[in-house]
Amino acid sequence: MIEPLSPAESTMIGRYRIRGVLGAGGMGRVLLATGPDGRFVAIKQIHAHLLDDREFRARFEREVAVSARVSGAFTAAVVDFDTSGETPWLASLFIAGVPLDRAIREHGPLPVPALRTLASGLASALHSIHSTGLVHRDLKPANVILAADGPRVIDFGIAQAVGTGAQLTEVGAVVGSPAYMSPEQAMSEPVASAADVFSLGSLLCMAATGDSPFAANSAAYTLFNIVHSEPRLDAVPPELRELIGGCLRKDPAARPTPAQILDYLGVLPVQSMPWPASVHAGIAEQSRYLVSLTSDPEATQIISSPIRPDATVTPPSRPPGRTRTKLAIGVAAAAAVVVAATTAVVIVRDEPAETTAAPASLPGLAQLREVSACDWLPQALGPTLPADIGAGSKLNVADWQWQQTSTWGCQGTSGAAELTLEIGTALDGFTATGDTVHGLPLRRRGIECALGVGAESGGWGITLATKERTSCALAEYAVERVIATMASPPRAAAASGSLSGVDPCALVDDAEAVAVGATAPGTPVTAHTCEWRGANTIRLTLSYPLRVDLPTFARKVVDVGDGVFVDALASTEPGSECLRMYRFREIGQQYLEVATLQVRGAEERIADTKCPAAESVLKSVVGRLPQ
Repeated sequence: MIEPLSPAESTMIGRYRIRGVLGAGGMGRVLLATGPDGRFVAIKQIHAHLLDDREFRARFEREVAVSARVSGAFTAAVVDFDTSGETPWLASLFIAGVPLDRAIREHGPLPVPALRTLASGLASALHSIHSTGLVHRDLKPANVILAADGPRVIDFGIAQAVGTGAQLTEVGAVVGSPAYMSPEQAMSEPVASAADVFSLGSLLCMAATGDSPFAANSAAYTLFNIVHSEPRLDAVPPELRELIGGCLRKDPAARPTPAQILDYLGVLPVQSMPWPASVHAGIAEQSRYLVSLTSDPEATQIISSPIRPDATVTPPSRPPGRTRTKLAIGVAAAAAVVVAATTAVVIVRDEPAETTAAPASLPGLAQLREVSACDWLPQALGPTLPADIGAGSKLNVADWQWQQTSTWGCQGTSGAAELTLEIGTALDGFTATGDTVHGLPLRRRGIECALGVGAESGGWGITLATKERTSCALAEYAVERVIATMASPPRAAAASGSLSGVDPCALVDDAEAVAVGATAPGTPVTAHTCEWRGANTIRLTLSYPLRVDLPTFARKVVDVGDGVFVDALASTEPGSECLRMYRFREIGQQYLEVATLQVRGAEERIADTKCPAAESVLKSVVGRLPQ
């Protein structure tokens, strides 16, 4: 969450007037400011408690030097900095736009013309970056901003000069974001500019399909797929499959250069709106909000909504419009229900809102853990689907393929159709629409076909996700059927000793949480995940992933005593988090249940100071698991 400036803080940094606090990380914080010419800038500062540490000052000076070397039409230019003062800072041009990851999440995959624009812009950015002798090393959707005139690449915090051999982290550490790393990064080998091209291929695949071509249930499994598995490109438009596949070749020498990518794409037509209209609408609204921040030139604005420190300013959401009708799709729900897809919502309303019934109470998480998702979903759908909502799938529900998910949910597939039920999830990110469903408020996430019924944001519920592209008919039908059977969902005949019914918050006692720098008691995040927050954060997750033999670069086995062995998993942020996993139970030849403990904190060397304590906590957790 965004915190205001304290009364003792200056509202000026150099020549820049502070307009609000954008966010903070382990090394520093980012402020939104305006310069003398009225331009918005993002100012990064080192945390005060790190200023006496020569290592962090040197790292910050290096980031400034790297960022200042990069200037081009598709990057965020450095406009000013001060590395020698009492409080070092770096000011970069603030890009008004939508982060690519949020654009895909809220508006769905990009159409082919927009994908070509994205590919051309990012290839141009990489050409500019590589021409200075740098490798970005963290090209991912969150570091790409969709501006009104094209994409921009941001965040050069872990960029590195080719051939310098500069060591940013301890030997063997994995640097970057797992889903968008190159094989050489995943193996902790030296990287060159071809590593950024591989990341570009993964990023373009995600923009085209909504999914990373190597994504798995954990960072370790994702790294395994990057090194050993072929990318999943079936859903990529045929026009771009050759380009993306070329970028994702395992051999760095076999990948195209940014210049070759530009030659392959050719000269694109000039477009006044390169992105879908909904993205441009968001950009325009953000621009209006930025203008409103400077309506009083002498004021320091404190922004009241959470904003990504390296991305954009999100304007306050508008009050939902009021309607006089409600959605009639079944009986009163006993729990929140969410339907997610990628297209607009089609809602049929036929009753006045004034006649809403009293909402039912939500079931507890203990009840939700007992439900068998792969029995419930096909049973709720019935033996056959109506012909007008089949969405190209088989109408006979018995012909669908059903598979349990890692969170004890269920995924059904039939041809191109896919429907996933998850139980005990949170409704964060959903806002009220003003409509109700049998007396329960209807909530929605962004402009997706993603609906929440009967719970405030953050409440417990059930999610239903579908990959429909042209209609939400299948999703809406599934919601109606699930709600209709909400009162008596089938209970799982849990295998003896399964983790599915275990309360993760009951596995760590208060004293253990405090010893690791967190506060007690724990707070449920989902039915199978619990967090203990404080100076450090502990997160315990019980899950059911595919069984994959992890390579040695992704984990090492740690003996925590008394015959208990855990996996030390590769971290996306090796300095500031610690990941440990216990393999609880093998199920057949393919699957196993695991308990994963994550400890995160603001201090850069938390792995050195807290990993032993984390291992001790996980050892205690193991002793409390079912026998």
